[in-house]
Amino acid sequence: MRGIHEELYNKFLHGLDNNHINSSSHKTTKTYPPMDERELNERISSLSSKYKQQSTFVAIFMVIGICCTFYADLSESVVGALVGIPLLIIGVCFVTAAYKVKKELKCIVSNHIVRGVLSEKFELTTFMPGSHIGQNIIIASGLFPQAGFARGGWNRISGSDLVAGIYKGVRFNFSDLHLQEERGSGKNRTVTTIFKGQWLTIEYKKELPAGVTLRARGGGKMRTHGVGKRAKSDIETENIEFNQKFQIQTRDPHTAFYVLTPHFMEYILRAKQRAGAQAHMNFGTRQVHIALHNGRDLFEPTGKNLFATNNIATLKMQMQWDVNYITNVIDELLLNENLFGKEG
Repeated sequence: MRGIHEELYNKFLHGLDNNHINSSSHKTTKTYPPMDERELNERISSLSSKYKQQSTFVAIFMVIGICCTFYADLSESVVGALVGIPLLIIGVCFVTAAYKVKKELKCIVSNHIVRGVLSEKFELTTFMPGSHIGQNIIIASGLFPQAGFARGGWNRISGSDLVAGIYKGVRFNFSDLHLQEERGSGKNRTVTTIFKGQWLTIEYKKELPAGVTLRARGGGKMRTHGVGKRAKSDIETENIEFNQKFQIQTRDPHTAFYVLTPHFMEYILRAKQRAGAQAHMNFGTRQVHIALHNGRDLFEPTGKNLFATNNIATLKMQMQWDVNYITNVIDELLLNENLFGKEG
C-alpha cells in the first residue's frame, strides 16, 4: 500500500526481521526452517516451562531482596543490605533471562503458527512481527495529532506485527500500535498512553472529493482518548445513536452523506461493537484508516495462554480468533458499495 513506512525495532524480537524494507516496497520476511508438529510442540513446551520457571525465580529473589533492603533501611542493618542487594541483582539477571526466552517463544509462535494462520485467511504479502505501521501514515490520517501541535499529542510510537495483503480483493495493512506522550525527565518524567490497539488501513476503488473523519466520543475507561460528548460535529445524521457515538468532521457535507449512508452507519456501529474498542476512522480520498483503541496487542500468548502453548491446537485457535477480530471489522466496512463496489 502506498506510503507505508515500516520501522524496524533493533531491540525487539531478535532474529525476526533482519531485512529492512523501504516505504515503497512489499517484501515478506525471511523464511525459517520448518518444524513438524512434534518438534514444534516440544520446542514451545520447553520454552514455556523455562519461562515459567525463570519468572518464579524472579518473583522469589526480587521479593526477598526488596524485603531485606527495606529492613536494612529501617534498622540500619549492614547484614540486611549485604543480603538484599545481591538478591536483587540475581533477580534482575533472571528478568533478563526470562525476557530472552519470551522473545524466542514469540519468534517461534510468529513464524510457525501466526504466519500460517494469516496465510489461510489473506493473500499475504508482508508479515513482519518486529515492525509496525509508520508514523507518516499516522500523521497523514489526522486522527491523533503529534505533541507540539495539540495538547495531549503523542511523541513516542511503537508497535509490532505488521501485516499487509489482500482480503476479498481489497488491499489492506494493519499492525499493533502504541502512541504515547512523554513529558519531563528524571523524577518528573511522565508517560501517558494516547492510543493502544490496532491500526488498520484499507484501500477502496473510488476517489472521494473530500475526507470524512469520525472521532469516538469519550466514555467508559477510555474516555480520556475520545472527544467530549458535547464536541460539535460538522454535520448531524438521522441516526441519533451514531451522532452520540461519533463526532463527524468534514469540509464537504455531500461527501459525508455519500459515505455515511443509513445502512453503513449501522455497519459502523456494529463493527465498533464487535471490536469491543473505541473506534476512530478517517475516510481519505483513496483509503480508510481505522484505529481500534482496545488496550491490547494481537498474536501475543500471555498469562495462562503462555503456559498452555504446548497445545498447538489451542494456540492456533487463539491466533485465528485474533485474525477474525480484524476480518470482522473489514467485513462490515466492505458492505458500503459506495466505497467498495464497482468503479463507476
